[in-house]
Amino acid sequence: MERPFDTRLRLVYETLEKTKENFIFNFNQNDKILVWIVGFSVTAISLIISKISDISENYSSCILKTVLLLLTTSIISGIIYRLSALLFLQKYQSIMFFLEGAFSKEKTMPTETQELKNPNDIHEIYQKIKTDFDHDYSDIIELYNQPQSAESKNYYVDYLKKEYERLAEWAKNEYIYADEYMKRVYKTAFGLSDKQINKLFSQNKDSFYLKMWSWICVISIAVCLITFVSVILILAMNYE
Repeated sequence: MERPFDTRLRLVYETLEKTKENFIFNFNQNDKILVWIVGFSVTAISLIISKISDISENYSSCILKTVLLLLTTSIISGIIYRLSALLFLQKYQSIMFFLEGAFSKEKTMPTETQELKNPNDIHEIYQKIKTDFDHDYSDIIELYNQPQSAESKNYYVDYLKKEYERLAEWAKNEYIYADEYMKRVYKTAFGLSDKQINKLFSQNKDSFYLKMWSWICVISIAVCLITFVSVILILAMNYE
């Protein structure tokens, strides 16, 4: 049977993967619609300008100016959407990278010792070492269980405590070394500065910019759609 903690992490990780796939799908669909609208708006502006004399027979100059203004607004808002969406995706991928690491199914060693219920219980210390670091100190347990003085038994307890702390410190240094190695590789591969590298691997994921670019995306695509639909309605209602 799986531990409840591991089960919850696995379910969250699977949900995270599905959320990421759905987000990418929705983004691609929105992007396709927006590209079509912006392309149509550019074509419409070119057509109106090149055929202004013929089109002016059916529409007044005021209507044509309004249509051109709305089409221009549609194009500008579409460009703003693409730029803000790109910045949003960069921030989103950074946060997803952090979440995937946090909820990963990979088992890793702890970098800090955990509080023991019975600090002087050698069997609990032994079990923690075996579970967290996969180190077997059964020989120490055998020596402890043999008839010995209280001083000798305390020695074995203290020894395993120090081993527990040593292994946690070793694991912590391993993580630090791995992070430094990855930073060097990224820096060499992409030519990034130390500031950019530290920002990329920063544990502080500020959600302010994610929300800001998200709202800009929503507003810009809404403006693009509304102005485009308005052009169609204006042309249809004012045709002479």
